[in-house]
Amino acid sequence: MTRLILIRHGETNWNVERRKQGRNDQPLNEKGAAQAKLAAEHVKANYNIGKVWSSPLQRCSNTAALFNMPVETSDHLLEIDYGEWEGMLASDIEKNYAHLINGSVDGTDAPGGEKRSDLPVRANKWITESDIAEQGGDVVLVGHGGSMKGLITGVLGLPDSAMDTLTIDNCSVTVLDINPDPKTPNKLVTLNQTSHLM
Repeated sequence: MTRLILIRHGETNWNVERRKQGRNDQPLNEKGAAQAKLAAEHVKANYNIGKVWSSPLQRCSNTAALFNMPVETSDHLLEIDYGEWEGMLASDIEKNYAHLINGSVDGTDAPGGEKRSDLPVRANKWITESDIAEQGGDVVLVGHGGSMKGLITGVLGLPDSAMDTLTIDNCSVTVLDINPDPKTPNKLVTLNQTSHLM
């Protein structure tokens, strides 16, 4: 069994502004860098990390670098592509695309972007290609809120709508047990732990 420790990247200025980042390579702000340090210290103190994975975007890779280990990256771990909404404020999307919004901006596929239903599919491709379930031990993955919701949904075999029920805060820690035997279900151990940031 592999214990997969998910860390969402630290805060960026676009997070504060509620601007859609998607594939835009925004850096951590001062608070985000401090959060990243706290999250890394917490995980290093409580787990025996054997491997670190990260999205290639700097807000994740800079957080992953704090583990002082080689970092593997994969495009499967990138944030969702927001298409026309990349760089836009959530409030402007709500106003200018009101006719498209399905309940909320986060619950709607962006025009010209990636479909939300692709996120669990992409996550399961990473699980297979990385052979993560066979590795065993503790593995860190530094990623993005949207794509991590897709990963959680995908590895637990939940419906896509489950993504709308999850909260993944900046530098929170979520833990999944990934089993190599397909007959043994994967398990959610911890979701959105943030006590280390206090």
